[in-house]
Amino acid sequence: MVSTEHEVPLELIRDSPSLVTRFLSELGVDPPKHTSLRVDSSALNETKVTEHHCDSVVLLLDGDKVVMAVIVEVQLRFEKDKVYDWFPYVANLWARRRCPTTLVVYAPDRKTARRYTAPIPIGHPGLTLTPLVIGPDAVPMITDPQVARESPELAVLSGAVHGDHNRDVLEAVVHALNAIEPSKTVVYVEYVAKRLSEAAKRELETLMTMIEPERHSIVAVTNYAAGQAETFRKMLLFTAEHRGFVLTAEMRAQIAECTDPDKLEVWAQRAISVERLEDIFR
Repeated sequence: MVSTEHEVPLELIRDSPSLVTRFLSELGVDPPKHTSLRVDSSALNETKVTEHHCDSVVLLLDGDKVVMAVIVEVQLRFEKDKVYDWFPYVANLWARRRCPTTLVVYAPDRKTARRYTAPIPIGHPGLTLTPLVIGPDAVPMITDPQVARESPELAVLSGAVHGDHNRDVLEAVVHALNAIEPSKTVVYVEYVAKRLSEAAKRELETLMTMIEPERHSIVAVTNYAAGQAETFRKMLLFTAEHRGFVLTAEMRAQIAECTDPDKLEVWAQRAISVERLEDIFR
């Protein structure tokens, strides 16, 4: 089950594909001459025999010609088996698009980013895949309000990575949110806030009350998350009852006390198909 922390970076890239070329440059890779960028299908194979779905694909085009394909993967934690997916991703997209193909891994946790930089030997002589990893150090620190308004998606990522100890970064986030479609503001604020300390959250809330307070409020974000949690809580209880599961008092307390909408959504989804009640909470 994917989470907000996994999906928001992908949404930011869908809104602003130029983030990919910015990150390539940060890693010392010069993108080829191109006139436009386009987010492509993440399905990497033509047949249904074995499904290969990466998180996202961005194409660099020179006119109508695809001159580079970039696979984007978001990794919140290290998964040792994930590396076995990546060579098929690259090979399938390279064969389909017939152009230089690269793999970019966004890992906001420094330790996770470091582990994924290791080369992946395929076995054939000379064939090794080395992921291009975007860790915290590769995300620019955006502190200029004007830059934040011009590149709001980058400023949101900057806030999530660098905002914990830098007031100017948080202020830039607020200015960036003013340039983002209002319907996405709540999700993006929630994403940044999840990665901040309590002190930094309070600082962000203070800044938001100073800049367009009627539009931005962590209180609104908290209410939104609470509403999501209650929806999934009701869905979980209804599904469990409908399937004949008898929840113990301890289980009911666990559900009632959980305020994380992502976790409650996972439990609600599991309740649909698990054979044993205890597997809902595994």
